[in-house]
Amino acid sequence: EDCFHKRERTIITMSKLQDKDGNPDMLATVKEYLDSGSRTYQIQPSRDDGSTIIAMTLTGRNSTFRAFIDLKVPLDRMLVFVESPVKVPEGEKRTMCAELLMRINFTLALGSFEIDFRDGEIRYRMAVDVEGSSLSLKMVETNLMVPAATMDRYFPALMAVIYGGKSPADAIEEARNPPPSTASQDSSMQ
Repeated sequence: EDCFHKRERTIITMSKLQDKDGNPDMLATVKEYLDSGSRTYQIQPSRDDGSTIIAMTLTGRNSTFRAFIDLKVPLDRMLVFVESPVKVPEGEKRTMCAELLMRINFTLALGSFEIDFRDGEIRYRMAVDVEGSSLSLKMVETNLMVPAATMDRYFPALMAVIYGGKSPADAIEEARNPPPSTASQDSSMQ
């Protein structure tokens, strides 16, 4: 198991709350998943477009990240964003980090990294569309844990490019093949 999962699994039952079509309510399903892991989170009031944001902090092996679940209920979509705690400085470092992220994205099966060239914010995004179906607890887990684990895995590469003078190619190689002392560390994601 990766560092974002608790060591002991909790048995979870599906929520009894349902939407107008009889499917489990998206917000209730997300809350049920988060509550089962005793996570601390904040639910922001629904916006005019019918979406609800759930914010939390996740701590991995390499850093602490802000995570946001954006429930776009009218569209039957859930988007998850995990933000890097470090913004990339303007100039050459931002261009180098964009190259790093594109090299990483090319190999990913789910989700992707993105960079905001206006302010240097880096985040990992993943989404699921549940139109005609319902959001399951497993979908919530996958859509939260994949971005969190991927951001944590590649965070050292990002730091190596920004502050360590490494090239994107060298930084990604080191992130994919960490030294044995780093690879064997065991921690739990909270």
